Amino acid sequence: MPTVTDAIIPDRLQAFERQGFGLFLHWGLYSQLERGEWFWHHHHHPRADYVALQQTFTAANFDARAWCRLAKGAGCRYVVLTTRHHEGFSLYDTRGLNTFDAPHAPAGRDLVAEFSAACEAEGLGKYFYHTTIDWWHPDFAQNWPAYIAYLRQSVEILCTRYGRVDGFWFDGNWARPEANWELDALYGMIRQHQPEAILVNNSSTGALGADDRHPEIDVRTFEQGRPTRAKAGGRYRSGEMCETITSHWGVARHDYSFKSPAEIIDRLVACRSVGANLLLNVAPEADGEIPAYESALLQIVGRWISVCPEAIYNGRPTALLCRAGDAVIQVGSTYYMFVGHLPIAGNTHLHHGDGAGPRTIQGELPVVKKVDWADTGEVLTFTQDVSHGLFTCDATAFPYGDQRIWRIARLETA
Repeated sequence: MPTVTDAIIPDRLQAFERQGFGLFLHWGLYSQLERGEWFWHHHHHPRADYVALQQTFTAANFDARAWCRLAKGAGCRYVVLTTRHHEGFSLYDTRGLNTFDAPHAPAGRDLVAEFSAACEAEGLGKYFYHTTIDWWHPDFAQNWPAYIAYLRQSVEILCTRYGRVDGFWFDGNWARPEANWELDALYGMIRQHQPEAILVNNSSTGALGADDRHPEIDVRTFEQGRPTRAKAGGRYRSGEMCETITSHWGVARHDYSFKSPAEIIDRLVACRSVGANLLLNVAPEADGEIPAYESALLQIVGRWISVCPEAIYNGRPTALLCRAGDAVIQVGSTYYMFVGHLPIAGNTHLHHGDGAGPRTIQGELPVVKKVDWADTGEVLTFTQDVSHGLFTCDATAFPYGDQRIWRIARLETA
């Protein structure tokens, strides 16, 4: 496959890809029901009953700084918040467009303003998710031109009232692919106010990595699906995989399908190996608390990232080939090899991994001077045949007491 060089990647997309790992937060009125973010749609909840949930939305324990500190501890470099989801309720002050928002709920606060300030204080990228479909607004079904104007006015508030915005994450055009979404006007307005913002419009689960084709869109999305590398030719777009920890985006009390830290680490490696970001979703409770399991999971993932952050954030994909799912990325003259399925040394009664031993890289790899494990600094033996593009190192087992799922070997070249 032809490789995509950094020379053709815009600076702001290179910066986006160096963020590497983001935290997605789905939070709204649906959180009070604890049955997922699509409850209104799938359970045909009476409109009056659903809208009444605004009167019990207190956000009593919402602490935006705590959210952002958790994200930083997990190794996330950006955060995406659902400022308005498909239910039509806004976490921000809609400034007269309607009263179906957090300032007019018992919360009585502009929660996006608090989120914005927290991201800035903690040095995190600030991204606003905004639905493009709306089950609450009557014009969505009855007066399309009026609804599109309302949508654009809503997004303009986000563009102008919260300082620098690093990106907008739209979701919903897939519901009406034949409709005129007036995207030139929407994206043009954003570029006027936030010219450097990353623009995402989710292709949804049925179109993983589909090219949006609008010239202003910056990212190919992979919702719950492993990303592929960007192809050479045409306008460059970054990749991002968005993934849930359970089977829902919003909190669901009886969803026990929790992913393990090992599974999240595996997805992060899959993303970074092809130059894509991982956007991992957490569903806060109704009051704004982050559930204990998700909090613990994020802390564990953060510990794994802290072993070799250079590889996770700055590594660029290569055309080098490996076996058994291993992958090689590059940072300047240093190459990093993600090595999986390793056993634990001396572990005869509990087995995990296919075995230590030779791991091979095929392709144009410069002359290697030294190979060591990033976690321990243990120097590894290796052989290299530059003329035939073959490199093999002896991948030793994890020391007893370790099992990092993916181990990172550091290859220093001339």
